[in-house]
Amino acid sequence: MSFNQSNVSEIRLSLDSHHKAKLDELNSKVEPILARTSNVLTNYTEHTLRHSLGVESVYDILLDGDYDVLTKEEKYLLIAATLLHDIGMVGNKEELTKFGYEAYRRNGHHNFSKDIIIRESILLGFDRVEATLIADIAAAHRKVPLESLEESVASGIGGHVRIRLLGALLRLADELHITKDRTSELVINIVKPDQNSLQHHERHLSIIGVSRHYTDRKKIVVSAIVNDWAAEQSMDELIQEITKKHLEVNTILEKNNIIVSEINIQYMNEQLVTKEVLLKISYSDMSLTEIMDSLKHRETSTIMRVVGVLVDTSVILPVTETSEKYKIKPDTITFKAVFNSLKHTDQIIKFIQSPYVEKNIEAIFDTISIEIYSHRVYGGDKLDRLLLIKNSPTVLNNLLNEQEMNDNFGQMDRSVILDLLILNGYMQDVAKNPILSKQDEIILAMQNIQNNVHKSLGGFLRIVQHLDEESQQQSKEIFSQQIEKKN
Repeated sequence: MSFNQSNVSEIRLSLDSHHKAKLDELNSKVEPILARTSNVLTNYTEHTLRHSLGVESVYDILLDGDYDVLTKEEKYLLIAATLLHDIGMVGNKEELTKFGYEAYRRNGHHNFSKDIIIRESILLGFDRVEATLIADIAAAHRKVPLESLEESVASGIGGHVRIRLLGALLRLADELHITKDRTSELVINIVKPDQNSLQHHERHLSIIGVSRHYTDRKKIVVSAIVNDWAAEQSMDELIQEITKKHLEVNTILEKNNIIVSEINIQYMNEQLVTKEVLLKISYSDMSLTEIMDSLKHRETSTIMRVVGVLVDTSVILPVTETSEKYKIKPDTITFKAVFNSLKHTDQIIKFIQSPYVEKNIEAIFDTISIEIYSHRVYGGDKLDRLLLIKNSPTVLNNLLNEQEMNDNFGQMDRSVILDLLILNGYMQDVAKNPILSKQDEIILAMQNIQNNVHKSLGGFLRIVQHLDEESQQQSKEIFSQQIEKKN
């Protein structure tokens, strides 16, 4: 990313032309090397020049327009350290074969950054004094005890540099650069980060912004989209991490008249509240007042908006024309929509075991069995299959969403395919969540379905064998030999 003059931070613009020119030149020097911060740490979010400039822009929030709280030398040193604070994450080819190199490079990168700044000071354009101060500030962005830094050092004739304050500012600003420019959907799709790193990528994509509170300027607000409980927990953890860093630096900031009283989170969570409302009503018909009472941790206005949308779209209906209570519409389309909204959350088991599912799953199963599998299940056999369905999100997802039949199996007893789908899906879920198999009735139901599959599997295997290309070729050869003998 080339340096864009239109995106220059206000703190940089507050500098004199000499210091600003030196920083602009430093941008160009570090851009190609920072572009290699992912050459070893492929999983990680953005640590290139764009991240450094993002951290720099956070100073505009922390200083809240009062750029004179820092001297021009302090601003220059702070921005230079910010541009270089992650340079230690760049991989070294000679060490790539070292076991655990990724963790080694990541965990110690603040120290490596300090070493590189001092070692390469001439190429970076620093004299000995500048390199030493900038290196200490850069290293302070993580782990370094801030109290170990000098509170102030004399600089030049009559000047001073507050090393501890600059380190504290960098540490908090680095923590607050959490916006979507740290990653992209394209990066996720191509890099395919592991589950732990994916959580960080997803959090950045869901951050709306970071700013001072629009009325209470002492507070900083982080706004984010959370669509489910896991995303909310992940965001809560992120705010806890930021709050921890804030507590580490707050005394230092306050002492220097930079006031950040607290870090607040602001969630846009209509989709999450929708899931919570549907989950509540799946267990019991509820009025708007009862829903609000059961979701006291949510904004009343959000609940009212969600319920209004669900009523307008006929997802929930009044129990009777005169009732104030709502129920979820029992038709297959609504059932499928509610299931799909919850299927990737950790609350899906609770939903499929709800009274709403218990009441409506039989009719939906009958419809799918006839329309898709041309097969009707009766009596105890049906109850056995329903028991597994009500304990398996995978089976229910396959029934509701994976409903295509291969024409090649037109002569097969489709009840076998239906039973295999149920058994296979249930076993996938039990492998992940063994508690689903604790009921004795479920074991008996599985045995019954297994026996049915075993009886019918002979025909299934014969058809599969018939479809096998090698078997077909052997049959053709045998048939040809028989014709030749007759001739």
